[in-house]
Amino acid sequence: MQVCPELPSPDFSRITVIDMKTLIKTLLLAGGIGVLTQPATLLAQQFSQLDTTFQSIGNQVCATCHGAYGQGNPVVGGPSLAGLEPWYLRSQLEKFRAGWRGAQRDYIPAYEMQATVSNISNAEIDRLVSEVTSWPEPDPEAYSEGNAAHGQQLYTTCATCHGMSAEGNEALKAPALADRDSWYLYRQLNLFKSGFRGGHPDDVTGAQMRASVQVLEDDQAVKDVVAYINSLN
Repeated sequence: MQVCPELPSPDFSRITVIDMKTLIKTLLLAGGIGVLTQPATLLAQQFSQLDTTFQSIGNQVCATCHGAYGQGNPVVGGPSLAGLEPWYLRSQLEKFRAGWRGAQRDYIPAYEMQATVSNISNAEIDRLVSEVTSWPEPDPEAYSEGNAAHGQQLYTTCATCHGMSAEGNEALKAPALADRDSWYLYRQLNLFKSGFRGGHPDDVTGAQMRASVQVLEDDQAVKDVVAYINSLN
């Protein structure tokens, strides 16, 4: 009876980066061929099972960028929606739909938002606002990049419309700033300063906001006022 010789253990340390890349490409190619060679009827059957008929309008319109319950996603530039005042949410949807916001291709999050809601109807906005207001409001994260004490002095200008406690004022069409995403506030203040937001001739409140933020002379001033607003959460 012959005894098979003992085979040496493979030396994985000798595998080069090129060998590994070749192996990965081979596996990916094999997987791709496997998909391509499936019968068309099988692929059609798989995709036919994806039925979005009963998805809520919030899931259809918002979930990709803002999360399933509007908690926000800073990676893609989607702020939290949960907790926004219904009147403000409605006004911003209408501004995006009209092209007052999101017209600049250079700012991708707003441009994508404008494209998403460009054909939405008034009835769909009603349904969307109703759903979003039912979502639980997430706790905002702490912000530590600014000087809140200095920000309090700068916030005096903001308080005229947004309130001493950043609670907002619907009569002045000024939303609450407390309990909002600090990263988003920082970004929007800079967009107002640069003219990317509030530049449309029909956007009266946006133009007012653009004028107001010019008191923030530099980036540190923007961070300071955001830090103070964050302290009001």
